[in-house]
This record gives sequence, structure tokens and C-alpha cells, in this order.
Amino acid sequence: MKKLADLRNHILTNVRHLKKNPDKLLTFIEDGNIECWQGTNLSHKYTLPVRLIVTDYAGEVDEIIIPILSWLLVREPGFDPKNSISFEAELLNNNSYDISVTVNITERVIVNATEAGLDVEHVLPDPPLEMNADAEWQIISDLHGLAEPVPGDD
Repeated sequence: MKKLADLRNHILTNVRHLKKNPDKLLTFIEDGNIECWQGTNLSHKYTLPVRLIVTDYAGEVDEIIIPILSWLLVREPGFDPKNSISFEAELLNNNSYDISVTVNITERVIVNATEAGLDVEHVLPDPPLEMNADAEWQIISDLHGLAEPVPGDD
């Protein structure tokens, strides 16, 4: 389940509190489903309700939610904003709480038979190419000699 590992790594990299305390992030898959098809094709799709629990957290909830949303934009293109993420929190004291975030993700698995056995590929969407907003564009056109005259166009 490469998407779960990818999401966990993204959160640990982008949430300051968790960079210092990675053991404060717990990850679970609860009631996952596998969609498969009849026949000889072993390719399938996981539907994973991933529960992320951050324990003893004293920061702003946005510091956790925004990295998750940015991950969803890239790794779960076309996600349903109304049904993809939910959360619960338990206040521990005046300074900290435990927060539980559930993220609904899917992961396609393509299985191909080879001479050596089965080739299994977990498909993770690539991040979109970023355009440099400050880049200067230049169009160079050299059509000299390439255009043929259109018959009847004098």
C-alpha cells in the first residue's frame, strides 16, 4: 500500500511537530475494500479509509490538514471534497489534544504475467509539472519555404 506510506511520509515531512516526533503519528486502514474483476486479470483497486491519529498535539489543526489536502490534490486527483476527509479531536488538557483524520483514498494495482512470474505495479499519480510563472516565453517561427501555395489562391 504505497499510497499510505507516501501520505505518511508527506505528513512527517510537512508537519513541524511530527518531524521532531514521528512516533506521534499513528496510521491505520479501517474497513478497506478490494475491487476486482472476474476472469484471469489479477489487477485490482484498493479503496482505503486511512485513519491518521496525531497524539498529544499542541499546534493548529491547519498545520495537519493543509498538508493532507495538498497531498490529495496530487495523489488522489478527482477526489470528492465532501467525502474524502473528516476528523475528530479529543481535548487532553488546555494545551494539547489527540486528533484523528480519516482520508478516503484509492490505489490501483496493475498485475501483468511475465515469463519470470507476476509483475505487480502500484500506480501513484505523478505530481503535475509546475510552470515557472516568472519564465519568459519566446516563440520562434521559421516557416520560410515550408508553406506550399494553395491551388487557386492567387
